[in-house]
Amino acid sequence: MKSNFSLKYDEKIFYSETEQGCNGVYALEKDVTVTIRKNEYSEYDAIEWVLYFENKSGKNSGIISDIFDCDTLLPLEFPENKKPGNMPKSGDACVIVMNGMVEGKYYWENDKVSATEYSFNYEYLDKAPNKTKSFSNIGGRSSEGTMPFFDVTASDNGYIAAIGWTGDWKAEFSKQDNGIQIKTGLKETKFYLEPGEKIRTTSILIMKYNADEDKFNKFRKLIKNHFSHKSCTDATRDGLMACELWGGLTSDEMKKRINELKKYDIKFEDIWIDAGWYGECTKCDDPFSGDWAAHTGEWEVNRRVHPNELKDVSECAKAADMKLMLWFEPERAVDKTLMTIEHPDWFMKLPDRGDKILNYGNDEALHYVCDLLENYIKELDLSCYRQDFNVHITDYFKGNDAENRRGITEIKHISGMYKVWDYLLERFPELIIDNCASGGRRIDIETLKRSIPFFRSDYQCNFNENPEVLQTHNSNISCYLPYNGCTSKTKNDTYAIRSSYSSSWGGAFYNAIFQSMNEDDFKWAKKITDEYRSIRKYFSMDFYNHGSDVFDDTSWAIWQYHDADAESGIIMAFRRSNSPFDTVKIKLNGLSKGKNYIFTNPDDNTTFIATDILQISLHDKRSSKIFEYRAK
Repeated sequence: MKSNFSLKYDEKIFYSETEQGCNGVYALEKDVTVTIRKNEYSEYDAIEWVLYFENKSGKNSGIISDIFDCDTLLPLEFPENKKPGNMPKSGDACVIVMNGMVEGKYYWENDKVSATEYSFNYEYLDKAPNKTKSFSNIGGRSSEGTMPFFDVTASDNGYIAAIGWTGDWKAEFSKQDNGIQIKTGLKETKFYLEPGEKIRTTSILIMKYNADEDKFNKFRKLIKNHFSHKSCTDATRDGLMACELWGGLTSDEMKKRINELKKYDIKFEDIWIDAGWYGECTKCDDPFSGDWAAHTGEWEVNRRVHPNELKDVSECAKAADMKLMLWFEPERAVDKTLMTIEHPDWFMKLPDRGDKILNYGNDEALHYVCDLLENYIKELDLSCYRQDFNVHITDYFKGNDAENRRGITEIKHISGMYKVWDYLLERFPELIIDNCASGGRRIDIETLKRSIPFFRSDYQCNFNENPEVLQTHNSNISCYLPYNGCTSKTKNDTYAIRSSYSSSWGGAFYNAIFQSMNEDDFKWAKKITDEYRSIRKYFSMDFYNHGSDVFDDTSWAIWQYHDADAESGIIMAFRRSNSPFDTVKIKLNGLSKGKNYIFTNPDDNTTFIATDILQISLHDKRSSKIFEYRAK
């Protein structure tokens, strides 16, 4: 597999011929260069590369267009041609595509559509030899519509490819005589470079696998060890363990709730303060009413609600052995907010939109954001910076590109976001960045290096979410990502809470002004937080799905997380709400055949001995069990 790329320079096609393992500089003309930087991960049969473009001359370059940062052949052998009219079958040339986030309206009205997020679609190439199949995201957020992860396969061998770009990307696949051609890059590029200008474009990661390999756990380990917040930053925690408090609650109410957690020995690590804490809104104690949203872009603490600017809340959290995580949406500002009036040149705007976008390609705006966030992190001693982003941005990019500069606004804005995150992570090595973006809409290998998708879907915003949708999300996203997060707002419902467990987890059952907790509720909360803490180490280990991966209330969801080095792990089993089956039998993965293991049920602390064959019984519908096991 070669790390080739292609582009057009003044309409002439340029195609690289690179050797594996070699970085290189290519001249488009005398002082206009493309540099390819590569990293090889031989343990995983993987390679990553990214392109940098530079104009070292004193004049504008020619027009660079149609950039494919990856334009290379993935060698594969195909099964024998089937007869015309036959359906494709397992082993035929195929691109397996992961669904991205759906329109947010479905979260409130359609569980079936909501559950399709992170599910897989099979796009066969056999029916259309030499015909390209194309994929892209929606609206400028990298994982909306389609995720930037692709499994390219034939005869059960293949490659998993992942694009690194948090804006608009495209991917094309075509069947050739001896493999599948993959082409990936920014969705639209046609620009000249100004004198001295240097930019980067998308990155690409490709991992080869063979039919006898566990491709998903191989890729999970590659991400965990080389493309995660724990491998690429100084963070020591696998993720967040957070209790949500709506930002518009008064400081006194926040402190009351934190002290109640302390009283009942409920051990979260982060007090998550969500939106509504800022600006001069007159009603902000309820996320579904009031005028708090109209103040987005006013990043000063609302002193009517928080007279001590959240410093007393931070101290209260510390006294309970927790720290604050705080919500921001720094890229978006509602029109007519003070910053848009004082610094109109900092913003991208469109004539028909009420939102303005802070342009990270503007150095002054970039410095403002870095200073703003740095000050809050220092003043409140934040454990986590939670970044949201709730707008389609493609039209802002297009509307602010100069003539013959298509793509430059996007490139500089997205590169600027990486600079902000990298600056914060350098200044605060233990900081965790929560990459929200309307729930899971900015997931790619560049954001995974720097952050956690703690809110992998906004479906979990519901106060009565269907746990079986959360189960379906987890059954699929866990194939690729060892670090991700989920929450539940459901109180005193162990089935729902366990359905939301992941390597990052949040309890949101006491966040809104209209939510209350009695003594029994607090005792339940202590039980489930203790349970989660005891097993959380397993959620980034090897993952095996033994149950359904679709939204089907007559089935079971069954997950195994296995620590191969320690010969231990957990089984999580859910008999769904309409399943007619009270007993299942599964063969566990990763265990030594015939060896005895000790299984513990945390619900009643009972233990039993079993081998790699496990029978699970659940008498009641909509019920669950967890077993922790270790080698005897």
